[in-house]
Amino acid sequence: MSYIVPTNELTLSDIKTFRAAAVESGIIRALALGLARSREELVVRHALPGTDFGVATGWTIEQYRNPVIAAAGWGSPFDTGALPAFAPTLANSKVAVFYKFADYTAAPVISGVRFRVGGTGATTKATFFMQLETGAKLEPDVYFTEPVTYDPQDVVYIEAYYTAGVAALGETFAFGCFIVERLGANVS
Repeated sequence: MSYIVPTNELTLSDIKTFRAAAVESGIIRALALGLARSREELVVRHALPGTDFGVATGWTIEQYRNPVIAAAGWGSPFDTGALPAFAPTLANSKVAVFYKFADYTAAPVISGVRFRVGGTGATTKATFFMQLETGAKLEPDVYFTEPVTYDPQDVVYIEAYYTAGVAALGETFAFGCFIVERLGANVS
């Protein structure tokens, strides 16, 4: 069972453990899928929203930004538009591992995130509700106790729960996400 833990309840050692677990799960998955023969052939880096999940779908630039959201409910966090049309497909050479969410808006309207997979988001990998932690501004950051992993060529179907309508680019949020890929693709 995976749930969220706000940063103010974590020690520096806990945060390092969460991040190390996310990296390790990505490396194990990449090796199991045959993306590399050994750990030495892999690179782990932070995801770049536009590069790794955009540009025609997903996010258009290297910043997590929302589209126009007309009313409360589950909606797209991708600034390119609504789901399912704008859910990005992960490149065939990458594993993505999400381990954290943050909302830096003064009065956040995102109170939950749901990680799904497939062209219509038919399979749910994880759902996190964080209204108490981020809405009360106890902490803008929350860690997932278990990372959420996407395989190469998975449709990365992420939804955010908006408590109200919001203008395009009206919410300042981010995901902690590592990309695991073969050495040389983006880092040599």
